[in-house]
Amino acid sequence: PDFGPPRSSTDCIIMAASTRSLIGPSTRSATLHSGRVAFSSAPARVCYRQQARLQSVRTMAGASQYPDAEYISAVLEAFPDQGLANAEEARALFSNGGYTYLDVRAALECQDIGKVRDSVNIPWVICKWVYNAEKREKNVVKEDNPDFLKQVEKRFPNKDTKLMIACNTGKAYSMKALIALDEAGYTNLVGLKGGYNAWNRLWDNKLGRRRYGEYAENATAGEGDSCGIHASGAGFDRSDKVDKYTPQSIY
Repeated sequence: PDFGPPRSSTDCIIMAASTRSLIGPSTRSATLHSGRVAFSSAPARVCYRQQARLQSVRTMAGASQYPDAEYISAVLEAFPDQGLANAEEARALFSNGGYTYLDVRAALECQDIGKVRDSVNIPWVICKWVYNAEKREKNVVKEDNPDFLKQVEKRFPNKDTKLMIACNTGKAYSMKALIALDEAGYTNLVGLKGGYNAWNRLWDNKLGRRRYGEYAENATAGEGDSCGIHASGAGFDRSDKVDKYTPQSIY
């Protein structure tokens, strides 16, 4: 069936988000810089062609993954039209496609939880700890960053810069940032599905693939491959727990 002309990558991101009620009712209407309607009651099938283009990539992922050359090539061809990238596809875009990982989480969250190596942090919200005298405890207070667009435009004046947008879950902050950047004229935008949490479950701080269940130590092998002291295996009881840990953001 013919679903009409292909939409921009951001149209697809927004349409998918609106149908999942991530950023408001699907009947909301807003016009992007391209003149297309960002929100509507139309089904998400308007992105049929972009979805079809990447279907082969995700089918391929069952047999190959990053850093397979064919897989990388297919991913780079599919984006930014596809709009939303999972953590596997995001690694190809980040390491081989020239995309900058733009982290829109609060700076305080990046400091407390961690961030992707070589990423750029321009927060959508500003957070700070404030002492609540009545409750006798510290609470996080947050407010929108009024200079978000100015800061992005200062860092990335070229509107054709390839940007991969991520918050902690890939939902609220990311979607709002994607809409704002699209309206500001940025043309190569990709959203990271699952955000930092999804990335962190798959890739470690050195951009290596996490090895769930493969940390088992053989103390008698003598291969010197222990992460503990003098091949003692110290720390292995916590390795997998750390790898699978998903931070619960209070920001």
